[in-house]
Amino acid sequence: MNIQITNRHASADGHIKTFVESEMAILEDKYEIIGADVILDHEGHGKVQYSAEINLEVKGTTLHAKESSEDVGKSIDLVVKTLEKQLKKHKETHTASIELKRKALEK
Repeated sequence: MNIQITNRHASADGHIKTFVESEMAILEDKYEIIGADVILDHEGHGKVQYSAEINLEVKGTTLHAKESSEDVGKSIDLVVKTLEKQLKKHKETHTASIELKRKALEK
């Protein structure tokens, strides 16, 4: 899987990149993922909000999720959980669609 990490308004240190890559590896073990674009951002001066946005390329479509929190690690965790739900639903509907096509061809 090809992972592109972009960090707006700051530079991503090695720890964050390693964390993102390990989270993506967990998803890749469960689902067929072609590529991922990860965008990390922070805004604010006093109370900083971190956002993590991921666009996943899977067979047939692109899935998108964005989450924000006061910690960059928590934002990444939240967006990965959101994408895992989307991937599960995509896999279920894609598998069901293939089964329906196969049954239609058998008739």
